[in-house]
Amino acid sequence: MQKRVLTGVIAILIFLPVLFYSNTIIFPITLAFLAGVAVYEFAKCVGFSGKVLYVEFPVILIAAALPIFARYKPEWLGIAGLLVFIYLLFLMVLGFGKIDIPAATTMLFGFIYTSVALALLVLVRDMAPARYALIFIAAWSTDTFAYFGGFLLGKRKLCPRLSPKKTIAGAISGIIGAVFCFTVFGLVIVSAGGSFPFLKYCLIAIPASIASQLGDLSASAIKRHYGIKDYGNIFPGHGGVLDRFDSILPLSIGAYIILSII
Repeated sequence: MQKRVLTGVIAILIFLPVLFYSNTIIFPITLAFLAGVAVYEFAKCVGFSGKVLYVEFPVILIAAALPIFARYKPEWLGIAGLLVFIYLLFLMVLGFGKIDIPAATTMLFGFIYTSVALALLVLVRDMAPARYALIFIAAWSTDTFAYFGGFLLGKRKLCPRLSPKKTIAGAISGIIGAVFCFTVFGLVIVSAGGSFPFLKYCLIAIPASIASQLGDLSASAIKRHYGIKDYGNIFPGHGGVLDRFDSILPLSIGAYIILSII
């Protein structure tokens, strides 16, 4: 528990300047690194290992480029996605008998699930520079409150087959924590002279927290299916990039859809 808490605190302290300077190239470059690592972790999870892993290098490279494209060349995003699709088609044909077909097809989902979601995070930031931080607040507050709420109050399991440690009390605590942190964020905005519709955003915090937990559980479902404990070990006590950012990904996609509609 101490290692997990310490790693989480250090990671947040390192990432906060990235969020503060999100209007600079620091933000897309950081997400580019995370996207590349996330696709690499996903490729290893679904069965690409050893020398075979090298065939996924083009996908990893394009994945890392997406967040940068999102900031400076958004019109290239669709082209990049199509290139990955075409490459995987060639990979299945030319590598038939050597490449696992289900793994190759699953990589398209992994590409969208990881790098596309992180690229959309850059677009969301540029569409709503004063509110995009709520994505991270929703995910981190939900995770933190759910962890301690489950640790202190949890008895009934939420989804024992997917995540044995998650409890119903923890899930409810996560939702309450998200609403509380959205309120604190609003108070900070108001104190700085801005406006913040508290009722609207506190209501948004509820589905945002649920989506965050759904992202966490879906990532666990993939891990359980492939029989691994963590996607990686870049964050001691937390696992890999996908273990740490799994709750961010659905929030990023959801926020982009909402901002594109309204």
